[in-house]
Amino acid sequence: MFSFFRKDKPEDLMAFLKESLPEFGPGPTYNQTKQPAANLDGGIEVMEAAGGLPPELEEAAVLYANGKVGETAALLNRYLLDQPDNRDPLPWYMLFDLYEASDQAAPFEDAAVDFAVKFERSPPTWTPRGKPKAKTQAAPVMVYGEKYGSLEKVKQPRFFQDARNAAYVRLDFSKTQSPDEETARALLDDIVRLNEMKKPVELQGGPGFAVRLDAARQGGRLTESGWFLLLAVLQLLGKEEDFDKVALDYAMTFEVSPPSYVPPQPLPSRAVDAPAQAPVAPGLSYALSGTLSPGSEAQLQGLRTFAKGKPQVEVDLSQLTRIDFAVVGLLLETLIEVTQSGCKILFKEGNELVNTLLQIVGAGQFAMILGRTRV
Repeated sequence: MFSFFRKDKPEDLMAFLKESLPEFGPGPTYNQTKQPAANLDGGIEVMEAAGGLPPELEEAAVLYANGKVGETAALLNRYLLDQPDNRDPLPWYMLFDLYEASDQAAPFEDAAVDFAVKFERSPPTWTPRGKPKAKTQAAPVMVYGEKYGSLEKVKQPRFFQDARNAAYVRLDFSKTQSPDEETARALLDDIVRLNEMKKPVELQGGPGFAVRLDAARQGGRLTESGWFLLLAVLQLLGKEEDFDKVALDYAMTFEVSPPSYVPPQPLPSRAVDAPAQAPVAPGLSYALSGTLSPGSEAQLQGLRTFAKGKPQVEVDLSQLTRIDFAVVGLLLETLIEVTQSGCKILFKEGNELVNTLLQIVGAGQFAMILGRTRV
């Protein structure tokens, strides 16, 4: 990832962007209405935002990308007050999109009245984005204490009854210490039972529990059931490399064949972040949603996978509320990889803060960026 995308001071953005950048090969061949200039032999030449955006609007896009909603709103409102004769609707649309994304209906309505007076036409209507369309049933949770005792035994029948009809379950190991043989066997039995039900499992406190188990293993304090519990936890966390190392140590310690890693059942609750399931429609359309931030890199990996073998892909941003500044570098790398494979990218229906960020960081050299349809 490019180091300059990790800078924390939005006011220095354009200075960083105008520094020398890594070289890349040619991007897509089609044109967009306001295409930034590109030196395809020497790399990216970062221009001022398409159409010569005022620096205040560029700054607003970067502030928002850094999650500073209040500062972004203050900057946009101050800009509108300082530019009473400006007839450009873009800063208004940025403000409307900010209020929608942050669920601020009252300020949105106030701005809508001012917009209608200024432009003498109907303002945009409130259409909040990036939220689940329907509420989903809460996942059953089994909370374990330091040991598997009477409380867990009382809760267990109800938990498994609820688990049968749930899309996934949660196991909370936040307070669980390195277990003795009885506790390890009980916890392992619960995991095995859920596995037999083919039930996706989300671990709470899982990484810390795995560390405590592994410390006990290295200290020679883990029973054989504890070894299997550690392997089960690593498998549920999707840590294949760590699993293989522990499995090999287990085989050498107990002089048996090592267990094999099996990927965990995918979590339906993460369908929003699972881009392989995210396309909004069959064919050439693929959706990004929520906040694209560190930890949601799977959405970009899914775009790479989805684009393979396709001449073009429309990336639907209608449910994407924000692109975190920390993942801009990875986003550009993804666009470069996809376009160099011969696939053209079209971003559509993004909010104005997202679209402006895409333009000022140079994404327009590798993708066409269309504005949002407003009603």
